[in-house]
Amino acid sequence: MLKLYFTLTMACLSIVVLADGKHVNSVEKYPFSIHHQSEILDLGEDFVSLEEVLGNKSNFIFTPLANPTTNLGFTNHHYWVRFKLTNSSNEDKKWFLETARPITDVADLYRIDADEKISLVKNGDMIPFANRPVEHRKLLFPIQLEANSSAEFFLHLHSDGEVISLPLTIHNDFSLIKSTYFDQLVFGIFYGLLALAATTYLFFYFGIREKSFMLYVFYVVSVALLHSSLDGYFFQYFLKDSGWFADRSLLLFAAISGVLFGRYTQVYSRVKNFSKPLNTAFNSVNISILILILGILIYDPGRPLYYPLVNGLGFTLIILCTIGVTLSIIRKQPVDIFFALGIASFTLGFIVFILNNFNLIPNSFITENSAKLGTGLEILFLSLSMANRIRLLRNEKEKAQTLALQRSEESNEIKSYFLSNMSHELRTPLNAILGLSQSIMSEISDEKIKENLEVIKYSSVSLLTSIDDILDFSKIEKGEISLERKPFDLQKSMTEIKSLGYQQARDKGLTFIYEENVELPKRIVGDAVRFRQILNNVLNNAIKFTPSGKVKLQITQLEENGENQILTFNVSDTGIGIRPEKLDRIFESFIQEQIDDKRKFGGFGLGLCIVKALVNLYQGSVSIESKVGLGTTVEVRLTFQKAPQEPLELIKKNSKALLKGKSILVVEDNPVNQLVIKSILRKWEGITFDFAGHGLEALDKLNSKSFALILMDLQMPEMDGYEATEAIRGGRGGLRHTNVPIIAVTADTTEKSKIHANNVGMDDYITKPVDSELLFEKILKAFYLEKIEIDTIQS
Repeated sequence: MLKLYFTLTMACLSIVVLADGKHVNSVEKYPFSIHHQSEILDLGEDFVSLEEVLGNKSNFIFTPLANPTTNLGFTNHHYWVRFKLTNSSNEDKKWFLETARPITDVADLYRIDADEKISLVKNGDMIPFANRPVEHRKLLFPIQLEANSSAEFFLHLHSDGEVISLPLTIHNDFSLIKSTYFDQLVFGIFYGLLALAATTYLFFYFGIREKSFMLYVFYVVSVALLHSSLDGYFFQYFLKDSGWFADRSLLLFAAISGVLFGRYTQVYSRVKNFSKPLNTAFNSVNISILILILGILIYDPGRPLYYPLVNGLGFTLIILCTIGVTLSIIRKQPVDIFFALGIASFTLGFIVFILNNFNLIPNSFITENSAKLGTGLEILFLSLSMANRIRLLRNEKEKAQTLALQRSEESNEIKSYFLSNMSHELRTPLNAILGLSQSIMSEISDEKIKENLEVIKYSSVSLLTSIDDILDFSKIEKGEISLERKPFDLQKSMTEIKSLGYQQARDKGLTFIYEENVELPKRIVGDAVRFRQILNNVLNNAIKFTPSGKVKLQITQLEENGENQILTFNVSDTGIGIRPEKLDRIFESFIQEQIDDKRKFGGFGLGLCIVKALVNLYQGSVSIESKVGLGTTVEVRLTFQKAPQEPLELIKKNSKALLKGKSILVVEDNPVNQLVIKSILRKWEGITFDFAGHGLEALDKLNSKSFALILMDLQMPEMDGYEATEAIRGGRGGLRHTNVPIIAVTADTTEKSKIHANNVGMDDYITKPVDSELLFEKILKAFYLEKIEIDTIQS
């Protein structure tokens, strides 16, 4: 009913204000403080009646109030406050006096009218809530003053040891409603945050069964009960009557929240693991609070001492938490930033609140509600910290299943550096093996030797694929993997995939079947390397887990969708199959059908993990159907862009004209790699080439001779490829070479190096082992583009 009254009154007053601007000024005067016309008398622990105070004015001397929000600190004294109110207008006035905290035990207002008639209005939490003069969480007294009249008031305040504050604020109807709605908004946000945090992490506890989650829930609930008691809501909505529990509820909630806070901090921060003395200190304070709770329950006379004690012990717990966070930082142990911010917020708010309770700083709305603000921020940050805990728990479980995920985040950079260098060191000899074996194959006619060279090539490609898988898995972990969008020869790629699949199946005694149910486009736009990697990994898995029988690769569907083309590939086998419960985890890293399959079938266990990541980048899909003992079918759908018409075939037909008289400078420090590139270039008619061992030597050669194109290694002594390219573009290799085409030829496959090469001015990029046909295409394209540019300038 009271809420309905407030709502209707607010609506009515709003209409009046809008209708008549004169009311605005009168409303703006409220609320106001009467501290400047009030005096206070401290009578100690003994009660003295109003009659005695009035009869012994010479012995009881009142002193002026210090400020509008005087704070008397922890006390069980009896206080009398005296003030006079005057209504000098010609209309009757109805006011509301707001004073003291909602938890004040006794707040009795005596009124002495001009005819010396004395009336009494009782308030405080020692009387039932229904008997309050205004059914409100605050201590409010209605005051009615007739026109041109005045009255003297005496306010008696007493508590059992809790803090007594003295706001003496006069409200009218409008300002009281406004204040009430403001409180409802602020406290609604605060208690809503607590309820949300408690409910959320209660569900998390039942899902994860982590002990710290339940302690956190209990702590949040105890904090809500503590503040609802301080704010008067607990007495208003739950108890409604004074009694044994009502008298002790505030102390009990404060002590219980202290114990839960200390215990939660111990468990969450794992204090025992990094500081036994600090853990002992936490235990000592927690035991002290439990003893205090026992005293609260059985020994009433100690209540004036309990209030400062519970505040002091709470402050001690905050100090211990701060020490714990500081020790973790000093010892370079991982510290959750949200947990640290939560403790810092709570510490600051609680310190201000305690200093205010001990009357060491001025009382105000901010200082009085600092604990609420600090607690709200603490709950918010601790909730984020608990979210971090959930993530860490999930990661710990995942790391327990895999060898690679057991590494800490601190080793990621070292691992990446190691993998990058491993790739470079392995690709360099592989470049020689593949390049020279390809060169020999083209020069001999002995079929037996050619067959052996095919085995060498196939084994080298398999090793290269494994290296790429390891590097790509590292990129996937860090979210750095991406696709190139360039035209490539789809039919050529399918020929390579088919050839490799046939070799692998033949080596294992399996039948390999390849079917094209649709007519493939010649060229499409995408990442040729990643495309081959997807199908090779799926095929490799099918062959690996098929002891006998056959493996089939089908291209089943080609869809046109505007500028896009969607291809569907099916890889089926007659292998061991996958159990249904394993299917949902088949795309995770290091997962094989059985734990012993690692030894039986070999491999890194990365193939399908990489396939899934790459298919997602292609905006495609991958699905698996399998039956144990019968085999598995994998369907891969990939989206490509249609390739623009490029005169590549025309360029190749005119290759002799484009290459005629051209001189190429190869900047490469490794003699074996020089030999490989030499074996490729010498087969091309019309060109000459020269070698430089590092960037400085390349600059010397450029200044003494003219070159049409440069093949540039990146990692070299003296001056690396990046520095050499910048020097050439800057004119240090002669002005005639500032725009010479430069193609990077490197064993570094990282995206970072590709971006760096482009930024320093390189025109193209090719990785080792060098594909002779791809190198041929890139050189022809560079010469073709240069010819077009020259023709354009001349015309």
